[in-house]
Amino acid sequence: MELILQTGLTHQQKAVDSIADVFLNTSISQPNQYYSNPGISPDNVLFGNIQEVQKVNELHSSLRALSKEVAPLHLDIKMETGTGKTYVYTHAIYELHHRYGINKFVVVVPSLPIKAGAEQFLGDGYVQKHFTNTCGYGAQIELYTLKAQAKKKGKTFFPSAVRAFVEGSNQTSNRIYVLLTNMQLLTNGTMLSRSDYDFGVHGYYRPFDALAATKPFVIIDEPHRFQRDQKAYERISEELIPQCIVRFGATFPEITTGKGKNKTAGKDYLNLLYDLNACDSFNQNLIKGVAKEHFEPQSSRDEKIKITAIENKTSATFNHITANDRRSYTLQTGDSLSVISEELKGLSITGIGKNFVEFSNGQEKFTGEEFTVDI
Repeated sequence: MELILQTGLTHQQKAVDSIADVFLNTSISQPNQYYSNPGISPDNVLFGNIQEVQKVNELHSSLRALSKEVAPLHLDIKMETGTGKTYVYTHAIYELHHRYGINKFVVVVPSLPIKAGAEQFLGDGYVQKHFTNTCGYGAQIELYTLKAQAKKKGKTFFPSAVRAFVEGSNQTSNRIYVLLTNMQLLTNGTMLSRSDYDFGVHGYYRPFDALAATKPFVIIDEPHRFQRDQKAYERISEELIPQCIVRFGATFPEITTGKGKNKTAGKDYLNLLYDLNACDSFNQNLIKGVAKEHFEPQSSRDEKIKITAIENKTSATFNHITANDRRSYTLQTGDSLSVISEELKGLSITGIGKNFVEFSNGQEKFTGEEFTVDI
């Protein structure tokens, strides 16, 4: 089956231009090292550009708040699932390189399946030709995928993907360097935080320090999985120290402000530039309507599972509820749900967030939510 990519789709081009136009006529300094990005200063011109982009895209007034106080600079792109976010952030990478010489990007995704899809798209030969020839950028992406390292006795080797990414030169004008990683590699283990490797790169023996020296732009896919109080987000902002974080998603994290009666909840947007919501996507014939059919579960209707509590994102407590019994179980990442019910054999926990649990079948369930054993 051949992959076919279209150019000039209005809903995608507007998102790409929205990002690139933020940096028009701003202060951009030459790289201080051949392996780093140009320096970009979030000044009044830049924030004025953000306001202009929001106005052009006709964002509702409630969505036009500026986030000047949040460092590093954040830019948000909201696009409904199925409208081409991966294509858009890839296109934005080429456009930022073409206009401003940005050539070091770190793409962070929440899970291994999404990582595999992003790796396939970014590394596809046809995709490369599409942007190089059809779109006329005259540059190619050098993709490096960060993977977990097997433990070996003896010497410890600096992660090869990090080394190759850092060594990429900004003097090679037709190359864009992209490092792809998943959330778990930022937070689990010491691969990026340890400094006792036998060999480093450019005098850096700690991978996080080497990556920060490139002054990268970070792209976050599925931002609702990266809440700002999570460890993964802390690693991105404080260890990678990017100049800019661009978040692409259909949904964004929830945030609450105030206390008591004044407590309000909303989406944690940070300089939202573009809002292609479900209603607009449907009206523009970008996504199809959904016919929904209700059906009875195959198992006993009286057997349910409820998530009752999450403890420090390390364990989750489940209640197994039947007509005659109610039992409590505490499980951690990697545990099988078969300990709760044989009906759940083959289903395990792949991740635990602040208020949700991710299962091996790709579903997420939140605190207080009930589900049947037919999940």
